[in-house]
Amino acid sequence: MGKKDVRHSLHFKLILSYITLISIIGIISVGFVYIFANTYMILQARHTLSENGAAFAEDASQIPDWTADTEITDLQVIFRRNIDSTTSLVLADAHFKYIENTGMNVDHLSTTPERFVEYLSRYQNSLGSRVIRYGDTTYAVAIQQVYNATTQKVLGYVILFTAPTSYRIQNSLLTLYFFSLVVASILAIAVSLLFSTGLTKNLRRLKVRADLVANRQFDAEVPVIETHDEVGDLAHSIDRMARSLSEYDARQKKFLQNASHELRTPLMSIRGYVEGLKDGVFTDTEEVSDQVLEQVSRLEKLTGELIYLSKIETADEVIVKSPVAVSDLLDEAASRVSGFTGLDGVKLTYGKIADVTVNVDSEAMVTAITNLLSNAFRFAKSEIEVSAFLREGNVVITVGDDGPGISPDEIDHIFDRFFKGRQGKYGLGLSIVNAIIVAHDGVARAYNRSEKTDTTGAVFEIILPQYKKGK
Repeated sequence: MGKKDVRHSLHFKLILSYITLISIIGIISVGFVYIFANTYMILQARHTLSENGAAFAEDASQIPDWTADTEITDLQVIFRRNIDSTTSLVLADAHFKYIENTGMNVDHLSTTPERFVEYLSRYQNSLGSRVIRYGDTTYAVAIQQVYNATTQKVLGYVILFTAPTSYRIQNSLLTLYFFSLVVASILAIAVSLLFSTGLTKNLRRLKVRADLVANRQFDAEVPVIETHDEVGDLAHSIDRMARSLSEYDARQKKFLQNASHELRTPLMSIRGYVEGLKDGVFTDTEEVSDQVLEQVSRLEKLTGELIYLSKIETADEVIVKSPVAVSDLLDEAASRVSGFTGLDGVKLTYGKIADVTVNVDSEAMVTAITNLLSNAFRFAKSEIEVSAFLREGNVVITVGDDGPGISPDEIDHIFDRFFKGRQGKYGLGLSIVNAIIVAHDGVARAYNRSEKTDTTGAVFEIILPQYKKGK
């Protein structure tokens, strides 16, 4: 069996990320503070040693003989007067040999003062302050040469040293900084807990809302705390999705109801004729056969339109686009409805036809225009006008008639499936038009001429993107 994946909540991941970030910042900052404090203390120690060494040398230059016991005592007095308690001092003669003395803070040395002076003799010719490593300890050391104030003869060397890493002030600084970092971390984690709790609470509610939508419970309410951020945007998007799915679900149910009703009518008619033949009700079998064939043709056409509409709306591969002139599309559509031309005195005329090209599936687009023309022939009194022109970079194809127009209560539903207005048949022709145009990234709309002119009649518009070579 494979190893089971461990699942951690977003709340846990947010807290863990905050703790990790704070820890990284703390470690880096403590390191920088330590390096800075250590460097600063060493520089400060070297500066202090140089000043103390110069002050001690100035007073010690008045003592002509450093080897005498009485004068050693005087040097100790000078040491206590000029040197602070954290500094140690060793005296060497003119040949950089250790001079026996006591009381100058040398007890903490890990070796004898004599060996320490012997180690420092390598720096005899390079006076000043420096940092050295002696034994297991790092020292800041300042070497000061002392001259007799009268004869300018070299009396000896003053060696001051201290261990900066042992300064209490440095340890106190790091301790204080570490304590403040811990307090800041606790406060940051507390704030992150409050923030992440509010965030994850909304996300959990959104999950419940999404699960309800997945179970087709589109109207279920799951209140989400209003936030002006991406989570709030996600909540509004899920609400819009639920409304859209609810509307789509309602349309599908209505579609099935209408489809079953439209299919049931010819089927019931066929069943009635067949049963009548079987029972010997009809004597003229030829007439009955014609009626049955008529209903079968109606059923065949209806199912064909339903299948075509379903393909257009669900299968992208049905639409195969290629550049084609709009005038060619209009001519082909006009030839398909030529049988209607002249009937009841209705003629088909052309308005302005722009020389433009569109990238479309020719057969599908001709079908859409043909459906609009067929629809117009049912309502026109004397004339149908077709135009094609450019508007705001788009190609607009219009089919207008001089009929009574579209009633206000029908115009918003004119492209709905199975919506049959006056003289309508199946309510699928205009739905197919809309589906084809939408599949071509276009828009189909309808309005009455009376909205723009004093004439009557309906106008159907097809708006498509203009095709430009190379784009």
